[in-house]
Amino acid sequence: MGEFANLGDIVNTVGLKGEIKLLPGPDFWADALKDGKVYLVSSDMVRRSVNVEKFRRKGRTYVLKLGFIESIKDAELLVGKRLELSMEELDLAFYPEQALPCQLIGMEIFLMNGELLGVVENFSSSGGQDRLMVKGKKKFIIPYVSEIVTEVDCDKRRIEIDPPEGLLELEW
Repeated sequence: MGEFANLGDIVNTVGLKGEIKLLPGPDFWADALKDGKVYLVSSDMVRRSVNVEKFRRKGRTYVLKLGFIESIKDAELLVGKRLELSMEELDLAFYPEQALPCQLIGMEIFLMNGELLGVVENFSSSGGQDRLMVKGKKKFIIPYVSEIVTEVDCDKRRIEIDPPEGLLELEW
């Protein structure tokens, strides 16, 4: 996790009133849009603070209405840009129950016996279940559910898992 979380790329416009389509990025979680304040990032890494007025899920993407965009013409100028969230400005106390997806990237995964399995390369929340993409000696997909993920320690950058029989025999 860096100082900014990559929420995704703007891939298209939607309708005539300036809505945009966001393809979620590696650090995306839907609640990140609820705060309203995100950063629009151009290809030369210039960040501009913008407000998300409203959003909705549409398939694997999200449709957003940003505060300053009033027409399709304005929205077309945003296609190809990225949305980010400042982790320094985020009130992490608002998310006390579990680690945020962008915090999991780079954490080490250990089995209950202390054996290092690998490092979280990605987090996927498409479909019905969140998953950790782990790279070690092999690549694994670990369901991010309480029955398997027994401990997440953000301070130590460590996750402990108790996988069911056969899970570690599957690779991606």
